Amino acid sequence: VLPAARPIPAVAAMTGGTQELEAFRREVRAFLAEALAPEVAAAVEAGRALGKEALLDWHRRLHAQGWVAPGWPREEGGTGWSEAQKYVFEEECALASAPLLIPMGLTIVGPLLIAFGSAEQKRRHLPAILAGEEVWCQGFSEPEAGSDLASLRCRAVRDGDDYVVEGSKIWTTQAHWSDWCLLLARTSSEGRKQQGITILLVDMKSPGVSVRPLPSLDGLHVLNQVYFDCVRVPAAQRVGAENDGWRMLKATIGHERVLVADVGRTRMLLRRLGRIAAAERRGGTTLAADPRFAARFARLEVRLKALELCVLRVVNDPALALRPEASMLKVQGTELQQEVSRLTSDALGPYALPYRREALEAGAAQPAGLPVGPDYAATVTPFYFFWRKASISAGTNEIQRNIIARSLLS
Repeated sequence: VLPAARPIPAVAAMTGGTQELEAFRREVRAFLAEALAPEVAAAVEAGRALGKEALLDWHRRLHAQGWVAPGWPREEGGTGWSEAQKYVFEEECALASAPLLIPMGLTIVGPLLIAFGSAEQKRRHLPAILAGEEVWCQGFSEPEAGSDLASLRCRAVRDGDDYVVEGSKIWTTQAHWSDWCLLLARTSSEGRKQQGITILLVDMKSPGVSVRPLPSLDGLHVLNQVYFDCVRVPAAQRVGAENDGWRMLKATIGHERVLVADVGRTRMLLRRLGRIAAAERRGGTTLAADPRFAARFARLEVRLKALELCVLRVVNDPALALRPEASMLKVQGTELQQEVSRLTSDALGPYALPYRREALEAGAAQPAGLPVGPDYAATVTPFYFFWRKASISAGTNEIQRNIIARSLLS
């Protein structure tokens, strides 16, 4: 069991300082204390992977409370919260070690359909996404079109009332759990590459859809390659106009990059690192008392505070999420989480080295010999390896730096 670490104070400029927000924060904390099972929170804080049913159970609890879709408008089943309330909610969930929900339906598909979907698409999918009855993945990246989505080759050819889709998508998160896929497909090769992309809603049970697991470096199955072999998709499942997908997609990607900054989750990871440092001993004293370690830890605290201030600017002015500020948050947020995971692995020394896949899954039977070292050590280095992918997700950090440079130099 890890000892308590010293708290990392939150920035109060936006999220505190008013009676209404503080009352809301207390309400969120009370709900989390009652609804979040201790064993689930312990698994999340330890870095163990939860299964589909555990994540959907937490989804349904939030849905019953009316809090599952803070980013949606109230008339579509959202909360009607202010941006400051959304920030407080995400922060408190992270600090309580609540699970991250299966994200694509709530954060990408729902907002896209609310903005651009037909009345039938909204009626069919939005209630099901809210209730946790539909799990979604996003078919964006391809083997030869990762960050450069404009180069995608997966094609959709109109045939009567259907599109016929041929191609594949890669690094598709949780496709093996998904009922539907938000697919980007090329419908035209004329003009600029961005002008020939169309968004389709693809039923994953359609004939011709197949999913190949892509185990990640930690040995777990989160990512997949999805193949589309003459898959027929009704034209009624096209979102918006043909060849207009790029414009609609840009309305969601900025917000995804802000989400990737994930200040609350980084604070939870840093808090966990503080507990590990207070428990681990070096040369007759705790690691936390080592000046070199303390300096590295303090640097991470300062970077987290600076990131939080930048995120709060976007909270105060959401239009910034569609400007280069979103790229800045994505770069700094993912690199900071990687640095926290690196220092956590360093803090464990030789106990960070053993690998047993069974130790990574919540609820899995632990074979003899586990844990090797402290029980909090087993998941640290596998998470470090897996989280190297964060600087690639939602557009590589190299691409984000190009966006930032063009905005400053043009």
